Amino acid sequence: MKKAGGIFLIAVLVFLTAACAGDPGGNRPVSPLPENLIMLDAGEWPENEYTAGMPHPESGMVERGWIDPEKKYCCIEFSDMTRSKSEQYVEALKKAGFREADKVSEEIGSGSLSVGILLTRGDTGVSLSYLNDLCVMYIKKK
Repeated sequence: MKKAGGIFLIAVLVFLTAACAGDPGGNRPVSPLPENLIMLDAGEWPENEYTAGMPHPESGMVERGWIDPEKKYCCIEFSDMTRSKSEQYVEALKKAGFREADKVSEEIGSGSLSVGILLTRGDTGVSLSYLNDLCVMYIKKK
């Protein structure tokens, strides 16, 4: 079961990383997202029902985020979140009452470490994935 959860976290990271990849030639949008999404403001921590009561990361930059009202989740993408900064944020979430349900890491290429962590608190689940200086957080309410 633990391995399946780890594979899921890596799959989420791969999906979100692919969604962030743009066309280097600039011929198409950075990422086609469904039209029903509520886009969040870049550059600032979003205040909404999903992030209420969660600590704000002390570092990193919110690149973009969205809420999917149909699937009832919030996704936030950060840049400038080194592995150390991401680990510090995970510790802040734990101090705020989140419990680590699963964690998986895999070395990719030469020295890059991909990490996926699943945290829970009450009716809130948080999947946090980071690789190099990119961090993606997926927040889901039951």
